[in-house]
Amino acid sequence: MNNLYTLEKIDIDKFQISKAKLDHYFEQNISKYSDFNYLYWDKIKFQPVPKGFKDSKDLWGTIKFMRTLNYVSPIKTDSGEFFRFGELEFSKKLLHEIDKNASGTFYTPFSESDKRLFVTNGMLEEAISSSQLEGASTTSRNAVKMIKQGIKPKNDSDRMILNNYEVMYFVKDELVKKEKIDESDLLYLQEILTKGVIENKGEIGRFRDINDDNKDPIVVKFKGKIAHEPMKSEKMRVELKRLIDFMNDEGDFNTFVHPVIKAIVIHFWIGYLHPFCDGNGRTARALFYWYLLKNDYFGFSFIPLSSIIKKSKIEYAKSYIYSEQDDRDLGYFINYNLRKIKIALDAFQSDLKNRFKDNHSNLKDLRHLDLNDRQKKLLKYFLENKDSFTNSLIHKNYYNISKPTAVSDLNILRKKGLIYSTKSGRNISYFPVENLENLIKKD
Repeated sequence: MNNLYTLEKIDIDKFQISKAKLDHYFEQNISKYSDFNYLYWDKIKFQPVPKGFKDSKDLWGTIKFMRTLNYVSPIKTDSGEFFRFGELEFSKKLLHEIDKNASGTFYTPFSESDKRLFVTNGMLEEAISSSQLEGASTTSRNAVKMIKQGIKPKNDSDRMILNNYEVMYFVKDELVKKEKIDESDLLYLQEILTKGVIENKGEIGRFRDINDDNKDPIVVKFKGKIAHEPMKSEKMRVELKRLIDFMNDEGDFNTFVHPVIKAIVIHFWIGYLHPFCDGNGRTARALFYWYLLKNDYFGFSFIPLSSIIKKSKIEYAKSYIYSEQDDRDLGYFINYNLRKIKIALDAFQSDLKNRFKDNHSNLKDLRHLDLNDRQKKLLKYFLENKDSFTNSLIHKNYYNISKPTAVSDLNILRKKGLIYSTKSGRNISYFPVENLENLIKKD
């Protein structure tokens, strides 16, 4: 028992609510502790006690009572008890912003090549950050270079990131086209994510089974202690079917849930069930994106949420723990993810506005050239990086275009005398000509 990570709890079984306490709850704006800041007792006990409450325990009892009025979720524990969740006040405005912006209307001023670039960069950063959350040690700089230049993975960390990148594109290009998802899709995701990474190849592309139950049990640890022990495989498979029904908008759960909230619940449920021996976290985050893209929230392909989560890994882990151990209250996990989505969305929109200004300023200087935006941006890059080079693979990966299109872009620039090529074996590299700046000046 000493090896379990458990939250500090206080006895509020005898707590009694009254109309006066409810009046104080709303008059003193106590709901703020269950909104943008969804606090547990370990934080509430240090808050000033508002007027109308005897002490911190009295305050906590009222907060807990109000939280029990939440909806019942479809997620069940090993003993058959349901998790709960409710509507957070701050989420109403945020979800409205997401509905407006993440559906794609915000990005209409940008060209198709810009949008492809946003997708490439967003998917790449998500793949890197999701892998780093699971222990990948490759730096972001080296990972970007590896994928964009087509360098073979050198170690397990590199391979984990490349696998994650493949999964992101599989989800975006293939999985979203399926009318319904099934167990084989989950197995395929896990197979891509874990190939070449885990030692036991027998754990790739399969769910946990009774043999795993009889060995050392799979557990989730926090600060060296067991924070979560998933249910046995037989029960897990039953609940997994319910999860898949939920993902397909079917089954015994008929309450409408906003798609963003539902994607977060799917993320939690995969992590809670832990259906695989390895790759559960990466699979959960991939399915979060799948559900949003399936429901036309295309903007999420630009927004690498894991890059925000990795900056608060302890808070991420504790949102799972609070949700499981505080009477199955999903509010903690939902609140955490919504706050991180807001940060990611705000950062991307700010970067997007700045990029639009810079691109408009930069590219208008090259309007006299009969070139597409990709070619103009490459020339701008060469002007600022005279010793750099590119090739068809780098150009293809950077803009998420086909190889023939990449080759065509580069050959047009070469024929115009703006870049030159050198060949080494089968590899062709392209460099800026020495007098590039003079050549592109407007006459």
